[in-house]
Parts: sequence; C-alpha cells; structure tokens
Amino acid sequence: MDKKIFFNRAKMNDSKRIHCENCFEQVVFMLRDKDHEFSMGLTTVLECLAFAVKNGDLPKLPQSWLSHADIVCETSFSFDEDICYYDYNSDKKKE
Repeated sequence: MDKKIFFNRAKMNDSKRIHCENCFEQVVFMLRDKDHEFSMGLTTVLECLAFAVKNGDLPKLPQSWLSHADIVCETSFSFDEDICYYDYNSDKKKE
C-alpha cells in the first residue's frame, strides 16, 4: 500500500442538508483531504461498513436497521446474512 494514500485521509469539516436533483442519492457527504475536495454518497459509506462487518472488524448490524437503510438508499443490505442478524426485539416494538 502506498503510504502517501494511507496518510491522506478525508475529513468532514462541516455538514449541511441540501437538496440536489443531480446527486442521485438522498445523502451525499462533501469531504476534503490534503489535496482536494470530493463527495461520497451514503451508499458508498454503507458498502464500506458492510466490508468492515464481513471482515470481522465490526459486529453484524440489526436487520431492521439495515431495512431502513435499504429504503433510503435503494440497496439490499438487509438480505445479506453476512452483515446482518434478525433482531427479534424489532417485532415487539410494533405491538
């Protein structure tokens, strides 16, 4: 791995909720590293999170949480048993 890339991490300095008809995602993060500004959609953030869970760096996530994320991002993470577990308590909340 190139050390220059590894140590040039992006940081979020500010956050705003704006409407963008051209972003194609409900949530887009504006980020900055040492050299430039760029954007990252929430779907990409979830893909990174799923990678970390599949590799054992984070615990599995509740299926109900991922189901909500699927609705917002039009993804299907809640169907991936490698990253989620069925949370039985979610049924009790509906009663």
